[in-house]
Amino acid sequence: MLYSRPETNTTQCTLNKPVHCSGTGMHGGREVSLTLLPAPPYSGTHFLRRDVDITRAVIPASRDSIVETYPYTLLGNEYGISVHGVATLLAALRGCGVDNVLIEVGGCELPNFDGSSAPLVQMINQAGVIAQGAARQIIWMDKIVAVRVGEHYASINPGVLPSITIDDTVPGGSRATQNLSFSLLDHVFEREIAPARHSLQETAIADRDTVAANTQPMKTARFADEFTRYQMLESLGLLTLAEMPIYGQMYFHKPRAFMIEALLQELFAARDSWRQLSYVEIEQMTGRLSVASCQQTADRRVLPAGAPKSPLPPDPLLQ
Repeated sequence: MLYSRPETNTTQCTLNKPVHCSGTGMHGGREVSLTLLPAPPYSGTHFLRRDVDITRAVIPASRDSIVETYPYTLLGNEYGISVHGVATLLAALRGCGVDNVLIEVGGCELPNFDGSSAPLVQMINQAGVIAQGAARQIIWMDKIVAVRVGEHYASINPGVLPSITIDDTVPGGSRATQNLSFSLLDHVFEREIAPARHSLQETAIADRDTVAANTQPMKTARFADEFTRYQMLESLGLLTLAEMPIYGQMYFHKPRAFMIEALLQELFAARDSWRQLSYVEIEQMTGRLSVASCQQTADRRVLPAGAPKSPLPPDPLLQ
């Protein structure tokens, strides 16, 4: 995912000032504090558990920190200290253009708020986002990277502009299929993805004993396709564990956390499939691309044999 905010694309960014809040964790049902603090360039995103020994409390927001993905994504460090409920915050930070931040949390899970990223985006906006001068590094896709497990499929394809497409089947009686696609530019994350909330129905089925008694399924959906939008939100949040924005076209069929982990592992195993470039280099390169070369890029966006047949998102520069 690239940043939705064009003004924060070129350089690394952090928060202008610390910002604090508290709320109830979804699984534990306990009040937990959350503080976001500015961090220096190249430091990345780290969690700091304030309720444990400070020498063992830091957990990097990295693919190497993933301990488990079911019933929720758990990040941990070498001392066995862990934190979960991180996807909506990580998505909000990426969507708002924050590269470097220290996340202090008062327990093993983050506050749930309303189940979306919208309150977290508001929190980040309250702190403000400032440029740090250091060049932002981005993953530029040269070849397709894909994984499949049973009916679940995920891929990242080369593309001139970053986008995400998801198709999934809504749980419950309707079993309706929803397909959704967005280009990840121009505040799309804040408008179209961040407000989506998870339905606790599916969580309760998967994890009946640990969903807090005081949490209730949402009564009124904000979007007709809210289930799929939340899957998109969670997928984008977990993709930030790559520690760099991904410049490509992302496609997911029935995405789940274990598939995002598998995709990240495959991405870094297939090191010849992408380059690490600065945003300035990408801007210069895409500015030089001809319509013919853009078409060649689009032609490479072919799913491997056996992949679901849902269409890839159109490339805006090819329209």
